[in-house]
Amino acid sequence: MSKYGAKTTTANDVAALVKDGMWLDLGCLQPPQDFDRALAARVHELSNIHVRCQCHLYYLHIMDADPEGKVFFLYNWHVLGLSRKYIQEGRGHYIPMNFGEVHHYYENIEPDIAVAAVSPMDKHGNFNFGPSVSYSKEVLRKAKIKVLEVNATIPWAYGGYDECVNIADVDYVYDNTSGDKIAEISNPVATDVDKVIAGYIADLIPLDGPTLQIGISGLPNAVLSRLGDLGARDIGIHSEMLTESMADLVDAGVITGKKKTFIPDKIVYTFSLGSRRLYDWMDHNPALAVYPVNFTNDPNIIAMNRNMVSINAGLGVDLQGQVSSESIGTMHYTGTGGQLAFHRGAYYRSSLGQQALGYPENKGIIAIYSTFTDKDGKLQSRIKPTLPQGEIVTVPRTDTSYIVTEYGVAFLRGLSIPERVVEIAKIAHPDFRDWLLDEARKIKWLGKHFKIKGLTPEQHVARAAKK
Repeated sequence: MSKYGAKTTTANDVAALVKDGMWLDLGCLQPPQDFDRALAARVHELSNIHVRCQCHLYYLHIMDADPEGKVFFLYNWHVLGLSRKYIQEGRGHYIPMNFGEVHHYYENIEPDIAVAAVSPMDKHGNFNFGPSVSYSKEVLRKAKIKVLEVNATIPWAYGGYDECVNIADVDYVYDNTSGDKIAEISNPVATDVDKVIAGYIADLIPLDGPTLQIGISGLPNAVLSRLGDLGARDIGIHSEMLTESMADLVDAGVITGKKKTFIPDKIVYTFSLGSRRLYDWMDHNPALAVYPVNFTNDPNIIAMNRNMVSINAGLGVDLQGQVSSESIGTMHYTGTGGQLAFHRGAYYRSSLGQQALGYPENKGIIAIYSTFTDKDGKLQSRIKPTLPQGEIVTVPRTDTSYIVTEYGVAFLRGLSIPERVVEIAKIAHPDFRDWLLDEARKIKWLGKHFKIKGLTPEQHVARAAKK
């Protein structure tokens, strides 16, 4: 008999359980590939199948098998390149969410079938969600039919809780027999602009024992690299995501977590993305502690970290400090993820009188390129007088503290609207500053007496750091 006993099944048998009108859940980031393939083979037998997931790092067979979207419709908790394509084609939808609250959403969601990709079973009957913990166990708890697809390439991630599921708690288990490997992504390379912005951000971060939250792109990599060059020590990580650049600094002895005030000595995260090198590094690594996303992304939990610095990227910002990180106009580009939660977590800590206790102020930082080049090759400002119609506000102006571009730092907390206009205009590309001020005057946000003082970017950084 199979090691899974009476619960042994196949991907084809699970796909045969799917009936018209069902809601399926395919988990977080790494969907079960054999099941995806088996379900796609039934495209001509089914109708009205709703598929919910948290991104996906490769093309889904079910979507390729149904290019007109007549059978399978995709609902996504976040948007990456492939899901963006399906949304633009009218074959999918984004579900607005704060990532850390997704467990609460499942209080009212009951998938008909949930299939999760997991590591091989240990001697105690446990399977591990590997790099995709997030809300994986919660989905299985709520599903009517609970299924595991075992993939031998999934690393085992040590965690706080909910990183494993026991065979006793599922209905069916089968091995991936197609030799599929979990998806990998390369470590992004920092651009010259990333390095300039990273320099300004690094100057805002304490070098002795800060705790950081960063995401994946060339910019966070550049920030970590710059901190290493500046001699930072005992960096801690409490983040949504584990990245390859973090692994590099752990190996270099720069990230230790020794001075974290909450779960010291551990890198706390909820999912990871990277190369095979990262997955091998995280496998059974006791320096790491993966938790479900309702723990890692809870602003009250985040705020328990001393010297907490949250660094996130925006797509656009207006002159009042509203940050757009999800859409370009009405075109959906990505999702809220944990940006607002981490920004607020850092804000909460600095709002609780921690300076009186001798703690430096925590910081929520939004990084943004000052310009982009449009499809006609024309330079455009990412800083606008007002956000374009339909563009989504991710971080409200009331929460925005630090905005950083390659031209410096704007610190907005406690500033009036005219003062915000001036500070934000200072960090815009020089070609757009007069235009931004003129537009602000037209809409009565700026009196004639407000002018930009001739501060250098370095002076902007020094001024913001003092605040």
